[in-house]
Amino acid sequence: MSLNKVLLIGNLGQDPSVRYLDNNKVVASFTLATNETYTDRNGERKTETEWHNIEMWDQLARNIDNLKQKGYLKKGTQVYIEGKIRTENYKDKEGIDRVGKKIRVLSLTLLGSTNRANNEGGENRSPENLNNQSNQNNAVQIPSTNSQNDSPVDDLPF
Repeated sequence: MSLNKVLLIGNLGQDPSVRYLDNNKVVASFTLATNETYTDRNGERKTETEWHNIEMWDQLARNIDNLKQKGYLKKGTQVYIEGKIRTENYKDKEGIDRVGKKIRVLSLTLLGSTNRANNEGGENRSPENLNNQSNQNNAVQIPSTNSQNDSPVDDLPF
């Protein structure tokens, strides 16, 4: 048995980039920052930031584009992501072989305060109006529909 599952809570390091490709494919990507705070041996509080490259495909990417256009998903937005690690081999500009890691998102939930500063007509809209799968914490869950390249995600008993 094996499992490739990633759970992250962090903040977008940039506005999502959405590209529409041939064959009606869509890809969205952004960086995500996660922070770990600890106390070192001298008693000083330290914070370390880990950066993750995030990608979403097809319907999930379209949903991301919609939220981005409405102003709900931008640099600094806190999100909860479920996905899996993907390894990519590529050549850099000098032709040297490199290996990169990305998180392929299977679902994304907006967290925290999600009211926009520049909303229409001064109304205080929240993403609950965009998706019926919100919960009581002002969060919006954006599920993914599995494409042919992704296997179904099983509910685990733990």
